Amino acid sequence: MQVTEQLILECLKELNKQSLSKQQYKDYYEGNHKILKDYDIQDSRSNRKLIFNYPRKFVDNETGYLLGKPVNYISKTDDAEIIEKIDHEMSHWDKEHNIQLRKQSEIFGDSYELNYVNQEGEFSATILTPLHCFVLEDGTADRNVVLGLHRFTKPFEEKQFLDVYTDQEILHYEISQEQQGLGKQQEKLLYIGNHHHIFERVPIITCPANTERKSGFQDVMSLFDAYNALNSDLVNEIADHRNAYLVIENARIEEEDLVNMKKMGIIQVPSGGKVSWLTKEINDSFVKNELDNLERKIYDLMDEVNFNENWSSNTSSLALRNKLLNLENRVSMREAIMEKVIKQRLKNFFTYLQKKEGKLYDYRDVSVKFTRNLPTDLVGLADVIVKLKDICSQETLLSLLPFIENPKMEIQKFISEQNRILPDELAEGE
Repeated sequence: MQVTEQLILECLKELNKQSLSKQQYKDYYEGNHKILKDYDIQDSRSNRKLIFNYPRKFVDNETGYLLGKPVNYISKTDDAEIIEKIDHEMSHWDKEHNIQLRKQSEIFGDSYELNYVNQEGEFSATILTPLHCFVLEDGTADRNVVLGLHRFTKPFEEKQFLDVYTDQEILHYEISQEQQGLGKQQEKLLYIGNHHHIFERVPIITCPANTERKSGFQDVMSLFDAYNALNSDLVNEIADHRNAYLVIENARIEEEDLVNMKKMGIIQVPSGGKVSWLTKEINDSFVKNELDNLERKIYDLMDEVNFNENWSSNTSSLALRNKLLNLENRVSMREAIMEKVIKQRLKNFFTYLQKKEGKLYDYRDVSVKFTRNLPTDLVGLADVIVKLKDICSQETLLSLLPFIENPKMEIQKFISEQNRILPDELAEGE
C-alpha cells in the first residue's frame, strides 16, 4: 500500500474522532462520572455528589483474575531453548505489561502494543491507547494492520509529533495548525525524517476487549449514573431535609428576616405564633430496595460476584469457581483474545532473534497457559497430579501449579538437584 500524506491526514482525522468518543471511558475509570456535570443543583441546599467507581473496581478485578498470575509458556516440541529465550528476554517486563495492556483494552474497548528495539538493543514493548493511536486494517478476516499512527508530545514542549508505522519504516512528522477561513484550523504535517525497523510488518498489535471492541463497562454506564444519582439524592435529603418546608403560623416574617434567622439560628415570633417543619416522609424501605436492585443489576450485567456479601469462611475453591461461572465464561473469551496478542508478540520477538542471532524459531511451537488468580486447593491439586503422573507429561502437570512460573525450568532444577543428591548418597553408602 502506498503511504501518502493525504492518507496520513485522513487517518489523523479518524484518530481525532476516536479520541473524542473514547475519552468518556477514561473519565469514568478515573471517577469523573456524568453526575459531576449534570446533577440538579439547588440553591441553599446540600448538593453533595457521590461517586461509586464501579468501572475501576470491575476492570481491575477482571484483569487481576485473568493475569494476576504470570503467563506460562510451554514448548509443544519440548524445545527447552525456545522457552529459555522467552524467559530471559521478556520475563522482567511482560507480567506488568500484560496487565496494563489488558486493563487499557477493557477501559477503551481496545488498546495497542508497540514492539520495538530499545537503546540497549533489547526487544521491548509499550502500550498505546485509542486516545493517541490509530491503526488502519486491511479489511480481511485476519484484520491485519497495514498502517499505524502514534500522536505524542515531548516533555516541556507544546508541539505535537506524529510517528507513522509501515511494514518497513517509521515516518516522523511534526503536526502544525494551518488557519482556514471562518476561524477554522486544519492540521498540517511537517516531515522530519524516517528510519527502518526490523519486523517486516507494522509493529503495532491490536488488543481488543471483546469481538465488538466495546468498553468492558459501556453497557452499564447508565446504571452507574442512576446509582450515583439515587445515592446523592438520598444523602442530600438526609443532610438538609431537601423536601422539607418551614411553616410559620400566626406571624408574618419578612424576607430579610429569614436570611438573618438562618444566619443566627434564631427565630423570633409573636405570642401565639408557631414554627414547625413540614416534611415529606421518606420511604426508606423503597429506597433501599431500589438501591439493592440497581446494585444487583450492575453486578449481573458485568458477570461479577459481590464479595461484600456474607460468604462462608470455608468455601472451597470448587464452590468459589461455581459462583464465578459467569465471570469465568466472560474471562475465557478475553483469554482467547489475549493469547492471540501474545502469539503475535512472539512472532515479532522471534523475528528480532533471527536478525540478532541468525536462528529461526517458530512462534506456533509455543503454547500460552493462563492461570486464574484464585485461592487454590493445593492438597487436592497435588492428589490430581499424582493420579495423572502416568498419563500426562511432568511439564504439563507442573503447569497446573500456580506458584510455578516456568515448568520447563522447574524440571531442570529438579533434575539438577537429584544429580547432586545421588553422588552424596553413594558416598555415604560406601
